Formats: sequence, structure tokens, C-alpha cells
Amino acid sequence: MRWLLVAKLEFVDKVCEGCIFGKLHRRSFVVGKSWRASSCLELTHTYLYGPMHTESLGGSKCFLLFIDDYSCMNWVHFVKFKSETFENFKKFKALVETQSGNKVKVLHTDRGGEFLSQEFNLFCEVNGIHRELTAPHTPEQNGIAERKNWTVVEMTRSMLRSQNLPNQFWAEAG
Repeated sequence: MRWLLVAKLEFVDKVCEGCIFGKLHRRSFVVGKSWRASSCLELTHTYLYGPMHTESLGGSKCFLLFIDDYSCMNWVHFVKFKSETFENFKKFKALVETQSGNKVKVLHTDRGGEFLSQEFNLFCEVNGIHRELTAPHTPEQNGIAERKNWTVVEMTRSMLRSQNLPNQFWAEAG
């Protein structure tokens, strides 16, 4: 049996002002309880993050995040250009509907141009997908996707730093 000897550590109870200011966010202005899904794929949140400062090894510059509101399961697709968003949504939809037997019913997005194309809107209309769009410049209305996005970014950054890897490995770490 191995024993690990740990030296006595002294902790200083100090509040780092820079840390506090670095993690400040705008307050949510949700008044009541927001609607939540009661089954898988009933409500899907999505967010496109990027372009990144550094291109990944595979040439990706952005990532597309899908979150199922009911199960909190999430999927990340790495894309080279924002214009690939629609094709990646179709692939995501086909995959999750085949695997789960459920249909994507409501798609909640911000008003990024990649989600507002005529082709994207027509596809959703034909497939019976209701669109929920946030008001312009209000990330608070896309809170689930925004929060998950920051979790993915912080997790990726932590993995890269812990392994001393360069930033171009961001897609492999994510």
C-alpha cells in the first residue's frame, strides 16, 4: 500500500479584487420562472462561438453548441466558417432524432446571421420546428447556451494549460 505524504499547507483567506472583476457578468432580468422542456428535444438551445483567435489543427475557427433543455446533454460541432452552421444543424437534427426517436420541436437561438438565413427559416418551417429568437443584444435571453458556452471555453482553456499545449489544440481539448 502506498502512502502519500502531504505537507501542511497554509491558506490565506484573501479576496482577489482582480478575480472578482474578471468574473463579473450582467445580471439576468428574468422576472418569472422560464419555461423548461418536459421531454428530450422539446427545446434545443444553440450558440455559435467564434471565430477563435487561433485556428485549430483541423482548420476550425468556431464551434457550434447544441443543448437539450430536458436532459442537459450537449453536442459540440467544430466549424471552419459560420456559414457551415445550417449544414451542421441538419446533421445534428438527423443524428439526435434517429438516436432518440424524438423530434426537435423548438430551437432557441440568438439573432446571429447564421441562424436567420431564408434557407434555415424555411427548413425549420417545413420540419415543424418552432423558432425562439432572443431580442437583439440581449445574451441574458440565451442564458443556458451562454453559460454552457463559457463552461466549454473555460474547460478547454484549463485542459490546454494543464498539459502545456499550444492554443491550436483547442478543438481537440473541447
